[in-house]
Amino acid sequence: MNILDEIVDYFRDNYYINKDNDLPKNISEQLNQLDRAQRGELKARLANEAKKLATSNADAVGAIRWLDSSYLLIEKNSFRLHEVLFSPGQDIPENLAFYLSQAKATIDICVYTISDEKLAKCLIAMHKKGIKVRIITDNHKMHDAGSQIKAMAREGISVKIDNSKYHMHNKFGIIDGRISFTGSYNWTYTAQQYNQENLIITTNYTIVHKFMDEFSQLWESMYWLRVQINKKADRSAKRRETKKFLKNIGEEISAEEEAKAVVRDENEDFPNVDPFDPEDYLVPDADPHLNLPKPTYEK
Repeated sequence: MNILDEIVDYFRDNYYINKDNDLPKNISEQLNQLDRAQRGELKARLANEAKKLATSNADAVGAIRWLDSSYLLIEKNSFRLHEVLFSPGQDIPENLAFYLSQAKATIDICVYTISDEKLAKCLIAMHKKGIKVRIITDNHKMHDAGSQIKAMAREGISVKIDNSKYHMHNKFGIIDGRISFTGSYNWTYTAQQYNQENLIITTNYTIVHKFMDEFSQLWESMYWLRVQINKKADRSAKRRETKKFLKNIGEEISAEEEAKAVVRDENEDFPNVDPFDPEDYLVPDADPHLNLPKPTYEK
């Protein structure tokens, strides 16, 4: 039985329901999860039920009253959100963190630059909970000091970037296909503390789905960010053992060789990658982690 079947059964079994009644928690939560299209389908099904009830009970007035109360309860328990926020200040980052932490299935982020460590940690935490997180960002800005992009990619989050002298300058996101946000706000300390920025958060069905379509198109056209999934602790131990072995047999390892070892550790599955050349991070239409454990994304 799907959600709509369960809700229809509840209303059908409660013919004398009143618009001021409190719904059971499970029904209220299910109504809260519906988007505009699903609410429309639910109302159409209830209208058909009202016709049947009017015929079987020979009580058209009662059926109309039942339908009206059902519609009002649907609206009362529907989830709608429309907020306009501004910076400087904490309103934008705190609201973003809150709504990201409420995600049930998916988070899609398309933001020019991300250096806000708290928001990055929030995305990593949601990824580790099993939420499907995808990020699209600018290929130049990910090299900025403080950028969190590579750190998130190393945790297994799927990241794609553009490959252009121009910029992927969008700043929007979608949560669970129900909430979208957009505005001038970049995920940076400067935007939070000093800049005059704005952010709109909405559940408007049309707006959310337009952003979903745009994200899908961009995702297909962008390039994988290729990084090594984080295994630093194991590799550091291996480096220490190698260095100890070399010293034991009378060999010395130079600082230059040590630096190269670190680079090799970061890119051991990508022997032809120059970690200082942005072009080597661009991998069109390929799994960025090769034979490593797959992150939770779908092409």
